[in-house]
Amino acid sequence: MEIRAYTDRDREAVRTMYDLAKQDEMRGSVDLDAVLPLSDDPTHLALFRDSTILIAFEGKDILGFAGYKGSYISWLYVHPAHRRRGVATTLLSATLQHLPRPVTLDVGKNNNAARALYEQVGFVVENEFTRKFYGHDVEVLTLRYSRQ
Repeated sequence: MEIRAYTDRDREAVRTMYDLAKQDEMRGSVDLDAVLPLSDDPTHLALFRDSTILIAFEGKDILGFAGYKGSYISWLYVHPAHRRRGVATTLLSATLQHLPRPVTLDVGKNNNAARALYEQVGFVVENEFTRKFYGHDVEVLTLRYSRQ
């Protein structure tokens, strides 16, 4: 597995991956009808465009992507077919190498798989709050990473 910068030729693969993975991320937090495809979600599209994106790949296959804006991790998604192979851990490690400390990110309180990954690496809960997600209340945790 290798990591590289996002290019426009990755757009369709990233969009498809997000659309698949976002459903899993939000399951148990909101009615899944509230989850919009990336191409129809102006808020997330703007965040994507404002973020530096890294791509995990093997050969021609894009396995996952991560993104950051400043010291905030804004994206970390792995294609469902490539989960449990260390893709998220590799992307997270590569992303952390680019960021000044402390690093923060927001994660759904019910997203147990993501929380376990972040906590294993050393993120700790900094804040807990409720955010609106297209009219739905979602419990969210802000996690902080301070290790050098």
